[in-house]
Amino acid sequence: MQRLTTVELAKKRIIELQDFVFLVENYEVITLEQKILKEYAYFGSMVKVVEKINKEFGPDTIDKPFISTLLQARPQDELHKVLKTNYLFKTRHARKKKSDHRHY
Repeated sequence: MQRLTTVELAKKRIIELQDFVFLVENYEVITLEQKILKEYAYFGSMVKVVEKINKEFGPDTIDKPFISTLLQARPQDELHKVLKTNYLFKTRHARKKKSDHRHY
């Protein structure tokens, strides 16, 4: 958990979290991609999402690279936008290492 420096920052964070919960719980799922996004919002883990989707729709329906590509794609709705931002922040260290190849 991140440190809170003021009551105002805590109140702001609470509102952001409540908005996120409302967005996820009221997210209408029509496509497989939307189902994946909603499950990722609940689990925050590609491994768990792959297991759940493949259990529900059959083995080898999706894999981790598919979810990664979906999360990095241009957002189609508000939930996708939030998840993409969080995913890119979460994986920044790994992406930074890949692109930090210096050639002398």
